[in-house]
Amino acid sequence: MDVTAARSFCIIGGLMLLAGVCAGSITLDPNPGTFYIGDQVKISGHLEDSKSIAVFLFVTGEGLDPAGVTMENLKLRAGTGHFSSAFVHPDGKFTFEWDTAFSVGPLTPGTYRIYVVDVPLNLNRLTDTDELSVAVLNVTFQKHPSTEIPLGWAVPPAALGWVAGILFLNRREHH
Repeated sequence: MDVTAARSFCIIGGLMLLAGVCAGSITLDPNPGTFYIGDQVKISGHLEDSKSIAVFLFVTGEGLDPAGVTMENLKLRAGTGHFSSAFVHPDGKFTFEWDTAFSVGPLTPGTYRIYVVDVPLNLNRLTDTDELSVAVLNVTFQKHPSTEIPLGWAVPPAALGWVAGILFLNRREHH
């Protein structure tokens, strides 16, 4: 286990000891359906009836580990001491900003499922305990529309011929 993994494992373990494991209910705020790859996705909600001080997030989708991966690194399996997390305020509210422009790994167009849980377990381990709450949010990504102006194949050669003609005439006038 490398130093980063050991540190993450210790932090998550400490959070669980401080907070205790007590299932509450997670309610997610509505989110607009479709985003472009590179957008920020705001995931917010409310955790009720829980002593947890954090919620844990992971994502599944096409080409990703079926157990779930962290939001920041789509190649890093959630549940191996690594989770994305959001602080739960005393009033139960939490917010997580997923900046897909800075996620490591392959984010491709398609629909992804984001899981928010109150205990640090991935999808394969959610049945390990009855003392948990899960909320799910589907997010669809598409490619940014092209910023290029489509031109017919005949236009560029014609434009080059026109520019070359003007340059030739200008040159003749100055000599």
